[in-house]
Amino acid sequence: MLRDLLQKDEAHVENGKEKVQSLLATSPDVDLAGIRYSRHDNDLEWLTTVVFSRTSSDAWVGVRVECESQHAAARLPSAKKPVVVRTVLESLGGAADGPLPIRDTAHILTNTDIDLAAKLIRGDAGCRLPIVYVSARFQGGYILDVNRLAADLSGMAHVVVEPNRPFSVRLQLEVDSENVYGGTIGIYWPEGGGRRAFFLGGDYSTPGHLAGAIKDEVRAALLNRRPIARCTWAYVRETASRQAILSLKASGSKAIDEYVEKFDQEIEAKNQRLEEAESEIQRLRNELRVYEARAGTASGGLLRLGRERDLYPNEVLGILLDAIEDAATRVQHDSRRQHVLRSILEANRLEENPLEGRREQLKRLLRGTSTIDGKLRRELEDMGFSISEDGKHFKIVFQGDDRYTFTLSKSGSDWRGGRNAASDIGRLLF
Repeated sequence: MLRDLLQKDEAHVENGKEKVQSLLATSPDVDLAGIRYSRHDNDLEWLTTVVFSRTSSDAWVGVRVECESQHAAARLPSAKKPVVVRTVLESLGGAADGPLPIRDTAHILTNTDIDLAAKLIRGDAGCRLPIVYVSARFQGGYILDVNRLAADLSGMAHVVVEPNRPFSVRLQLEVDSENVYGGTIGIYWPEGGGRRAFFLGGDYSTPGHLAGAIKDEVRAALLNRRPIARCTWAYVRETASRQAILSLKASGSKAIDEYVEKFDQEIEAKNQRLEEAESEIQRLRNELRVYEARAGTASGGLLRLGRERDLYPNEVLGILLDAIEDAATRVQHDSRRQHVLRSILEANRLEENPLEGRREQLKRLLRGTSTIDGKLRRELEDMGFSISEDGKHFKIVFQGDDRYTFTLSKSGSDWRGGRNAASDIGRLLF
């Protein structure tokens, strides 16, 4: 059945619950090919999109897998790297991403690679994929299997391994102590986007647990990152439509219906890309709020916050004050413990409880609603929610953290649905 896809620039084949679409487009600047594979599996709908884009200077493959639930109550499976990534690398091989080739084995640095390591950590090496930097333990060796990690992250991130502990000491001087060391693994984002450190102990008791956390972090970052524009289905569609219009004009065609159809397809593709750009802008705004909140909240040296950080200003402080206020009502009256708790409350009193305010705001927005219109979307986005509607339900994610993902019906008929959703979301978030 798939042979039918080779007969023309745009085609599709279906078989039961499966469907494959293909789309080819060529312009003077770029050659494009896209494949979409959709499948219904019980209550889940899977969509895999693979786009190949080649210019005179480079070629990229963009891969995206989406899973939507047919029912709001269905639980989505844990995400895994698409098998097609490995297939593409095995079939075509990986070219250079900046100074590093894309491959499924770790990049082992030598003692002369200090300058390269410094550029990778500072984010100015010209790579697009993130860098997973594995430092040497104090006693030598590494805390996990670096080649296995590289195989798991192939096509998603580069795994770079320093040769020894003295290399780490020399590197520290080059990057102002921004490098991880002593066995810690750091994820460094391109263009100086900061780092995230992982080490054994505390939250991660085994190498397997640690490797899983690193893969989850990379996946979450790539999900929230806007893809290369020319590696999207919308771009292939737009290019194909534009070339079809030019061909019709060149042939002197007067077929108005054909013109209208092709123009409509181009406009639809442009609108989709515009929506993607607006979503990216909103995500960056939310991320900026998170960084502002982190910069504005000081622990005073009393507590270590661990892995969690403020998702909005004073969030962690508000949670702690709520817990302390509750605890103060449960201890022995006029006891030393109550005096200490009351003292902390008085010294850290907030003019407005950020948790209660957000609970009430969410209730106000969703009360009596059965779907999300433009005004409600803007107000929810201002609160820090990102909203997508590609499937049969709205999917909302709080502050880009997919641990806090919720679904709302697109055509809810029960006016109490919004109130119930606000109650459920409020309990989990605020």
